[in-house]
Amino acid sequence: SWTDADVDVLLDLAIAHKVSAGEGMNFKATFWNTASAALSNPARGGPKTARVCKEKWKRLRKMFKVVDCIKNTSGFAYSNELGANIGLENEAMWSDFVKVCRYNTMLFYANRNINRNTRIGWPHYEKMKQLMPSKGKGLN
Repeated sequence: SWTDADVDVLLDLAIAHKVSAGEGMNFKATFWNTASAALSNPARGGPKTARVCKEKWKRLRKMFKVVDCIKNTSGFAYSNELGANIGLENEAMWSDFVKVCRYNTMLFYANRNINRNTRIGWPHYEKMKQLMPSKGKGLN
């Protein structure tokens, strides 16, 4: 069980150690041990092991890809306060978006996670944006 405060501790640590992860943001075992030590007394649940921290990182990366795609898709206005703010007026557009998503993992996450976050934002987006490599767009 992870609280937003626990996730913030993990993300703040990741930001501080970003250089050691390289361009692909793949942290070494020493980082996960450090994260585990930092989360030995979490806000909720038992101490977070290195393996649990690494698994949480993988889920955060997937969620970032989903939210980032929504934020950068024409027709949606994703905000940290309102999320995707799906209502009756754009529900059909949302259904079409989920059907044709670019990311294979997005279909699962869009239905499972984003649907519950469509009217609230994802508080970790800005910190994750600092960590995730940007993808260049253009002809070359």
